[in-house]
Formats: sequence, C-alpha cells, structure tokens
Amino acid sequence: MAGKMEREITRRAFMKETAAGAGIVAAAGAAPGNRSGSFETPPPTIPADKIKRRVSAEIVVIGAGTSGLVCANAAAENGAKVVVIASSSGPVGRGGSNHAFDSKLMRKLGLTSNPSREFKAEMKCHSFMIDQDKWWLWARRSGEAMDWLIDKMEAAGYRTVIELGNTDPEGVMTMHPGSHSWLGDNVTKAGSSQQLVVNVLARSAQLRGVQIFYSTTAVLLIRRQNTGRVTAVIAKTPDDDYCVYEGTKAVVLATGDFKDEEMVEKYCPDMLTLVKQGAGIYPGDGHKMALWVGAAWQKTFPNAPVLMGGAGPGTQPYRAFTGLLVNKHALRYGNEDSIVSFAGAAQLRQPDSTVFAIWDSEYAAQAAPWTPIGSYYGGPTEVAVQSIVEEWEENARLGIMIKAETIDELALKLGLPASTLKATIEKYNRFCRSKLDEDFGKRPELLIPVERPPFFGQVSRSPWLLCISGGLRTNIRMQVLDRNEQVIPGLYAVGTIVGDMYSGIYTFMEPGHNLGANCLTFGYLAGRDIARTKV
Repeated sequence: MAGKMEREITRRAFMKETAAGAGIVAAAGAAPGNRSGSFETPPPTIPADKIKRRVSAEIVVIGAGTSGLVCANAAAENGAKVVVIASSSGPVGRGGSNHAFDSKLMRKLGLTSNPSREFKAEMKCHSFMIDQDKWWLWARRSGEAMDWLIDKMEAAGYRTVIELGNTDPEGVMTMHPGSHSWLGDNVTKAGSSQQLVVNVLARSAQLRGVQIFYSTTAVLLIRRQNTGRVTAVIAKTPDDDYCVYEGTKAVVLATGDFKDEEMVEKYCPDMLTLVKQGAGIYPGDGHKMALWVGAAWQKTFPNAPVLMGGAGPGTQPYRAFTGLLVNKHALRYGNEDSIVSFAGAAQLRQPDSTVFAIWDSEYAAQAAPWTPIGSYYGGPTEVAVQSIVEEWEENARLGIMIKAETIDELALKLGLPASTLKATIEKYNRFCRSKLDEDFGKRPELLIPVERPPFFGQVSRSPWLLCISGGLRTNIRMQVLDRNEQVIPGLYAVGTIVGDMYSGIYTFMEPGHNLGANCLTFGYLAGRDIARTKV
C-alpha cells in the first residue's frame, strides 16, 4: 500500500515492545470509584504469527468520528504523516451541535458571548469539579477552530447556521448561543448535521494524504519499557489478522464514550440500569487500552451522563414540557420549568424512572409561541398553533400520545390512579387560577390549567441516555496523564474520552459543548501541535 512501510514482527520484538504495557498496568488499579474490574486487566499477549504487518506514520489516530478526523486534518495540514484506524465501516457523525465563541458567523449575526459570566454559571452547575483550564482553552480558541471548519464545510457547499435554544425570562435556563451546524443535502434543521461534517472531514483528510483504515479495531497500545513512550497500537484488521500501526510522534485516542457494564458500575453507577437496557454507544476500548499502560482516570466522580428526559411537547428547542408532570402515583414532583437535561435527571428520581405529561385542548394556544426543534437564527422560528394540535392528533392516532374525553378515561389509558390524578389536577388548576404555585414556585405564565376536553397525555418510561462522558485524565495539550500527573509520552486523547469536563450531568446550557470543545477545538489544537512538535 502506497506510503506505508511493512515488515514482519518477530515474537521477540513484539514481546520487547509490549513488556512495558504489562508492567505498568498495576497503576490503573487504584483509579477512583468502586471495586476494580476485569476491564483493568490487559488481554493475553497476541500471538506473533497473527501479527502480519506494520504501518508507520508520525501520528496514528484511533477513531473516525469528529474528534479523530479533525485531529487528523489539522495534523496533516501542518505537514505530518497521519494514519487513522477505526472500528466503524466509515466516518461516524452523531448530533450536530458544535458550540464555539466568537466565530465569523457569530460576528456577522451580532451574537456576542461573555464566557466569564457564562462560565461562572456553568461551573456552578458542575459544582466547580471540572478542569477550568480546559474550559478556558475552549473559550479562547474555539472561534479559530470553528472558522477553520466553516471554511471546509462552505467550500463543500453547505450553509452554516447557529441553532436556537431555550430562553428563560428569569435567565436561569437560558441557553447560550454558539451552537453551529450546517444545512444541505437532506439536512434542513439545525443540530443534525454531524454526518455531513465527518464526511467532509474524511474526504479532506484523504486529499491531504491521510490513510484511513476502516473496520480495524484497536486492541492494545505498545509502550516501550526503556523510554515509557507509547509508540504504536496493535489492531485487528478486517481479515482477522493483526497489524501494528506505529506513530513516531503520537498515538491519539479518539474512541468516544464507554458502556462496558463493569466500567459503568465503577465510574457512573447510577446509569448502570440504563446501560443494561441498551444505552450508550461504544464499549470503552480506548479507555481500557489507556488504563493498561498506566493512564489515570479523571478526578471528577462520577462521570457525567448525557441525559435527555421528560414527557410531553416542549415549546422551544431543548425545553422540557412545562405543563403538568406527574409520576406513576399521579403526584406532581417538581417545578416543570426546565430543559431536557435537567428534566431527565429529575425523572431518574421518580418511581420506575417513569413520568407522565398531562394537558388539555387549550394548551397549544395558551403555551404559544411554539419554536420547533432545529430552528436557527435567520430561519423560521414559529409553528402555527393549529399545526401543533394536528400533530397531537396524529400522535394520538399512532399511539405516541393519549387522547381522552374525560380525566377518568385519560387515567385509565395512562395506567394512573384516577382519584389521585383528579385531585392532583384540581390542586394544580387552583394554582393556575391564582397564578401562584404554592408547591414548587413555577412562574405564573407557565401555569396553564387542565380543564377543557379533549385531554392529552404522554408517558416516558425512562430518560434517554445518549452516552457517558469523559474518562481519561489529560492536560490542556490533550496529553494523557498517569496518577502522578506525569505525561505518558506519545499518548493523547481528544473527544468524548477527555476527562474532567463535566460533573453531575451534561447540562446542554452551552449546547454542543462536547462536539465544539472536546471534539473540534481540542482535536484541532492537538493535531496541529503534535505535527509541529519535534520528538
């Protein structure tokens, strides 16, 4: 294959190069959390006769999602020879909200940000148990990284837009502008364009000479005993053999989240039930490989889940339903004025993690205006009330929502105790008439009664867990650290695997923070800096 050097690896050479990996693994056993798991023990040595070749480059990136492809592009543009390996069959993009500060589009639209003020509020949400250096690195450099990506996307024919989020007259739940995404092909809404992004990045990288090996699964990092440097990764190829991918400057982990049940039990135990139900994306192979060569886990415990929850229709993007919410006992359980991340956290505290939204035929008009999901600055921002009602009718026909002529019928269809539900609604309606929520203090304009048939309801039996964020301890150069805060030479991490960015939950107050900071900004800076570094 053009541009790569191949050679057979003897058993002796293989054992020499991997000895350090086996010798350093003990350092991983003391990571924070509960008991040690089998995931902290490296797999058996791979037989030398299964390792067929070596591919050499300056930088090996593991993962072909946003962070890996950004890193590969930035490195190649700065003169490095780069190889990407990925277990996926092609580039992987999820979501499409990429948050940045002070991009050229934000300046054009007159959108300003105040990171000092925003971050104070955000760090309060995360109990200040996060890496402030990394947050400020994102604030200072994200505009540069975003402009770089905008140029690539617009050169490919896509239009850049900035997504609308929830606004709150009290200022508490107002989401900060800066979430960039792209329109084109079949994508017509903001926040859903990441597959477009990774497709463009993959093509751009290959035009720069980056080799991308898909369906190739990394299994073991090689850390040299004499220098302590990570120099390569062994990966399983599509033909069921193994190849050593050597990075003379760096190996970069861009492998995403973790859903290995032992890892979740240790590092994010409250999410174990949801993971057992199928939530999460990746098994955590990158995390494991790093632990096996002595990497430290992040300081923040537990890891923060990316949750979205609640039932019922929200009037703005990311806003949770702000009408009447009850649990399985038909009891109201809190102030409904929230966004979907916090609504998901509140839902987890309810019996069976199940919640119900209740509203009536007048809610569409009284809760207006309705701003659809996927709205963006400069685009359509309001849906007609009649369209909202028609959508509810169609959802009721499909069984997504419940429609009933009486509260008794609604309770029966939702499986709620009718007498308790009627008492809860009567109490709530009293608050609506007085415009004073005596239980949970919801602001008056959101107190809309449930009194005119037909009535509607919807159930959510679990919040949606997209992924569990974070994992590896890194410095602001994205170099992976050991438990003594020392750099593991040659090993970097970008993307969701980067630790200490969130505490509690991923809030969505800076919509697209993970893609914009961990993936784009950190991937861009790491790729550029590694390429320019002399080893």
